[in-house]
Parts: sequence; structure tokens; C-alpha cells
Amino acid sequence: MAIEKREQVFVSSTYLDLLEERQEVIQTLLEADCIPAGMELFPASNDDRWTLIKRVIDDCDYYLIVIGGRYGSVDPEQQISYTEMEFDYAESQGKPILAFLHGEPGSIPGDKTDLNDELRAKLDVFRKKVGNRMVKYWDSPTGLGGQVAKSLIQIRKTHPAEGWVRAKNALTPEVERELVELRARVVELTTELATTQRDRLPGSVELANGEDAAHVKVLFRYMEDGVTKRIWGQFETTWDRLFSAVGPRLLVEASESDLLSGLNAIARSISEEDGSHEKTLEKFDIKKSEFMQESFQDILVQFTALGLIVRSDRRHPINDSNIYWTLTSEGNAKLVQLRAARKPPETVPEIGAASDEGERQG
Repeated sequence: MAIEKREQVFVSSTYLDLLEERQEVIQTLLEADCIPAGMELFPASNDDRWTLIKRVIDDCDYYLIVIGGRYGSVDPEQQISYTEMEFDYAESQGKPILAFLHGEPGSIPGDKTDLNDELRAKLDVFRKKVGNRMVKYWDSPTGLGGQVAKSLIQIRKTHPAEGWVRAKNALTPEVERELVELRARVVELTTELATTQRDRLPGSVELANGEDAAHVKVLFRYMEDGVTKRIWGQFETTWDRLFSAVGPRLLVEASESDLLSGLNAIARSISEEDGSHEKTLEKFDIKKSEFMQESFQDILVQFTALGLIVRSDRRHPINDSNIYWTLTSEGNAKLVQLRAARKPPETVPEIGAASDEGERQG
């Protein structure tokens, strides 16, 4: 029997001017057995807004954007709207995108359009960016709903998604037994791998480590004419510097996204210290810097080969698809060596320096 699944769809748009349109889209998604996700549906959270948005987009199977006559609230740091930030993030994560542009923007009522010239210009640039892909056009809420329904049918064929299934359907007794056996095998293989690494690899003269040079690729995002653009460069740092940045996150365990965040936190400083691209980077107003995926994977491989990290064998929810890592005993010792605070050296009198007491006795 086929297992029924429901795809989760992130609905992105400006809000107040498209209330009726958003309701039409959400109703269409519900009728298509999808799970809509949008800001008006989010629960209260301690996370900042952008962190929450990214996490929800990550959990969604598809990303759906509706553009009307307004550009939307502008993030003070990025200088682009949250709607455009959501689009850029979904695109960077490779999410299948359903895009719907108003077909007659000149006919949109004045109270639902931007009167500010700067915002209108940003909206025009954003429409062109989204329009570079396959889009559908709409001119009424009901027309939008029909376009969404037809597009869902197509994207389900061209980009089948993982979706969500009921726990009772996903975890049958057979699957549960298989999971127990697989987890036991993972623990066994992880232990064997860690032992092999400790016996053969740590300290090998063939492996770069410590203060040896590590060459990494960093991606920079900058603004030009209201459009987010990218440039990358290759920089030199050390393996100790990289391990020192992510090591504390691994004291218990950390997902690969957590490790990448730790590296991204030092990406800008590494490029500044290297200096090889200083003149090039000075030309741009860099808004964000991050490690490229290729370098990140190389770093994981190197730390694994050095016996500093291993895949974590802690249990996680069945729907948690993240990959987790933790420190080995060698990695823990290395982290202590790099990060533990030391006492300042004691002040020792110079040889031959006479004390007051010695002078009086003389």
C-alpha cells in the first residue's frame, strides 16, 4: 500500500497588500493535501525572525513566492526586503521554486503599491530577478489560486519531494526492528573507524595539521545596484585555527550546519588576515562571508583523517536528517591544548638583582 505523504510549502510574499491572495494560496495548498508555511502561521519563538525563517524554509519541500505591487519591509543590514532575502535563501539551498508575478502591475490599486521611488526601483529589479526563471502570471486572487493548483501538479512530477507522512505509517514494526539493527551496526562501524584512525592516522607526517597551511575558499555577498551579487576567493589559514573555531561546538555533538556556522563566523577575519585579495575586496561593500561547501567538506575529511572527530552515535528523532559529529579523545585533548586558558608566567627576579634585605645585610 502506498504511503500517503504531504509536501510542506513555504509561502513568501508581502503581507498586508496580499492578504486575500495569501488566503487563496493557502486554501489551494490545503485542498491539494499540502502543508502551508508562512509568517502568519509561525508559532511564538525565542529565535530571531531571520533564523526562524531559514529553519522553516529548510524544512519545506517547495518554496512559493507571490509578487504584487509592493517590495516589502527592508532588512537594515542587507538593504533588501525580507521577501527577497527569503527568495535568495531558498534559491541558494536548491529548493524547487514556484513563482507567481502580477501580470498587470499598472492596474494594482494605489493603496497596494509602493509610492516611494526607491522601493519601486527595488521591486522592478526583484521582479526581473524572479522572472529569469519559469514563472506564472496572475491578475486576481482566484486566478492566482488556479495557477498555484496547476503548478503544483507539474512540480510534483518534475521534482518529487520527500514530504511528511504519519508516524504510524512511517514506523512499522519491521522498520523499527531494522532501525534498531542499523543503529547497532552504525555504533559498531563507528567504533572500528575511530580505532583505525587513532591507530594509524593521528600524528602521521603525511597529513597536514597544526600550523600547516590550510587553503580555503570563501564566498562573499555584496550589494550592487540593489542586487545581491557574489564573489569568492581562496585564502590561507592554519588547521589549528579552523579546529579552534569549531572544536567547542563538538564537546557534546554538533550538526554539520552548526559546524559550518562556526567556520562562517571566522571567514571574514581569515580573508582579512590573508591579505592576498585585499585590494579586490576593498572594492565591494561585503554584506556576508561564508565558507564554500567544497572547503567545508575538505575540512571535515581532514579532521576525520587526523582522528579529531567522528560521526556521533547519539540517537535522534527519526525525521531528523542532520549529520552529527563529535570529538574523539584525541580531538578533546587537542581542543584543550588550543583553547584552555593558562596562568600568566610568574615574575622571576633577574639573576644578580639584589633585594632590599640583601643590601641591608651586605
